Amino acid sequence: MQILNLWDKLNEWSEGLKAWIFDHYNNPLLWVGIIVVGFLIFKAVFSTLNKD
Repeated sequence: MQILNLWDKLNEWSEGLKAWIFDHYNNPLLWVGIIVVGFLIFKAVFSTLNKD
């Protein structure tokens, strides 16, 4: 039952994040931050998978 509680908590957090993004969608710093975080995640995954 703990897994279901964790899943419910993640759904609750994602709804809060979704509402926050909809409230601030016109903020350019939000989009720059999302792009920078996405690029950093891509760079980390690419670097990890591309080791010789």
